Amino acid sequence: MGVARMTEALDPAEVVRAVLRQDLSSFVQRSFTAVDPGSTYRHGWHVDAIAWQLERIARGDIRQLIITPLLRFLKSIAASVAFPAWLLGHDPRRQIVAVSYSDILTEKLALDCLRVIDGASYQQTFPGTRLARRRTRRADFATSRGGGRF
Repeated sequence: MGVARMTEALDPAEVVRAVLRQDLSSFVQRSFTAVDPGSTYRHGWHVDAIAWQLERIARGDIRQLIITPLLRFLKSIAASVAFPAWLLGHDPRRQIVAVSYSDILTEKLALDCLRVIDGASYQQTFPGTRLARRRTRRADFATSRGGGRF
């Protein structure tokens, strides 16, 4: 009887938000749909592997990581868009430095990360993380709590 009452009380939307907060692979998928809403997301084991390694960084288990799958395997979206947004969702004071081989790509990935953070789904999943009004460059942004992606 207690289980039945507990199941009835579960809000499916809140269950999804809880999964997104805890599982980076799921958050990568949600980020993909925010960044490229017209494209079809195709999940594969490689996304789970990248997310697992990035979660190890978040926990402090490892400090360095090189991700080298083939092109179009979501490594940029996972590591430079979803992961910084996910980290800031957990700690809006965190300061993240994202580096790329070109200014154009750096700016694109920063804008994609902003698109994720500005989305309604993100705001509902991580209500404690808000963007600050000030921005120093197009590829940089800060949270209202002093963190950001630079």
